[in-house]
Amino acid sequence: MEVTTFAADMFDLSTFAERLEKFIEVEHAFIEGSLVVALSSKFGTGKTTFLKMWKERLDKREDDTNGPLVIALNAWESDYYGDPLFAIISALAASLQSTEQSAETLINAAKDVGWFATAIGGQVVRKLTGIDAVAAGDLAEKKRAKRGEPKLASVDAFSVYEGRKDAMRRLQTSIREFVAASNSRVLFLVDELDRCRPDYAITYLETIKHIFDVKGATFVLAADRDQLENSAKTAFGPDLDFEEYYRKFIHREVSLPPISDSGYTKLASSYVTRYLQRDDVRNCFMKIESHDVDRIVDLVASMKMTPRQIQEMFRILGHVFETAEEDRGRLLWCIGVGTVVMAAFKVGNPKVFRLLGSQQFEPPDAVALLTDLFGDRHVDWWFTLFLTGNGLKVGENVTAQELMTQVGLLQDGQESGRLEYIGQWHQGWGHSTGRFKQIYEKIEYIAQWN
Repeated sequence: MEVTTFAADMFDLSTFAERLEKFIEVEHAFIEGSLVVALSSKFGTGKTTFLKMWKERLDKREDDTNGPLVIALNAWESDYYGDPLFAIISALAASLQSTEQSAETLINAAKDVGWFATAIGGQVVRKLTGIDAVAAGDLAEKKRAKRGEPKLASVDAFSVYEGRKDAMRRLQTSIREFVAASNSRVLFLVDELDRCRPDYAITYLETIKHIFDVKGATFVLAADRDQLENSAKTAFGPDLDFEEYYRKFIHREVSLPPISDSGYTKLASSYVTRYLQRDDVRNCFMKIESHDVDRIVDLVASMKMTPRQIQEMFRILGHVFETAEEDRGRLLWCIGVGTVVMAAFKVGNPKVFRLLGSQQFEPPDAVALLTDLFGDRHVDWWFTLFLTGNGLKVGENVTAQELMTQVGLLQDGQESGRLEYIGQWHQGWGHSTGRFKQIYEKIEYIAQWN
């Protein structure tokens, strides 16, 4: 189910949206031209969902005459067409359909820029086609003449270049007048900029800077900062000082707030019913109880998995756990928990996923990982799961007590309470060896179908 309103939000992002709105409202007083805010978060953290929810709320404020005109843009979708200028102008024109403003002046100014761009580009293809800047300039002039506008004095290459500059100035004037005629401000929500081709992403930033730098316009750019840095260095070379380059375009950088424990709980609980157990659609082999959900929440929160990663994890689990009605909830508990942790590692830590699946996970490395994830909580519990499921690399004739002593989970001569019930762990695995390897092969097989 796609979340498009704050009413369905699990992460309390409405509060973050309110803070962002107040910041934008105040910050305009300190910016000469347009205000550009980068919403910088990693892939899969929910930037797209946040923008949809935020736009939905802003659009519903019909009684708020001081609210901004909100325009949503997907940079990746327009990447295919090649020019961000016309993608933005097109979105502006489309937004006017619901207002009393006319888009004719704005569109005509943009068309002029396009025709002059064709004229300048003609110089590049002249050697191949025989079409020069003069011919292309004639084309631009004919388009202007149809609208009854003054004829250009000359269509030589230099005049075409000067004409394009003039067209750009008129376009920016039209944009400035458009923004000024709006009730207050225009808010552009730009998504997926980090998915674009490097040259297009850079052109998008340059277009915002040079064409749309007008008072009253705000751009919120949702993107993974690291991906934008890669794009910039692809365009300008690896030695680019990205911090300085980025500062030319961005006035303030913000990030989505981290997911709270309650947010993880809500998300995991909703995915249990969506992907694992749904009446008349899917039966879950693993018995789902509250403590199982708590364990999943603890795992994904400790791994700091993104919402998209958690969704992919549950998709995997949904396929692995799918069973017939008569086998619902009959899976052995260790296999169930082992499958959950392997699905999490498949998405969030593929290296550990492979090590456990090949029985090559070094015990000290396992302890270090678990300590990093859980601190002082449950390390010996998860380690025992790894051990009894044969995911660790263990020498021959090494006992569980000896191994746990070697890695520091037991003191010499001390017996762990878990070791007293080691038989129950083996029972939970069905008294079978190599369970992590079996789970690994099952998930890899399913991944091929995904």
